[in-house]
Amino acid sequence: MKNLRKIIALFSVIFVAGILITVVIVNTTLNKTEIPKETVEVQQDTLSIRNTKNKTV
Repeated sequence: MKNLRKIIALFSVIFVAGILITVVIVNTTLNKTEIPKETVEVQQDTLSIRNTKNKTV
């Protein structure tokens, strides 16, 4: 019976330690303050050029 209690205690300690380590790792990754780079490309507006070319006189 003593061995069963030791085994249960060992597994519970490992379980609690794993949960604490996971919480700390997730918390540190969520607290990073990196500024994301903008990936928007600027292009010239061609709508006005297309409208003038399609007009007939």
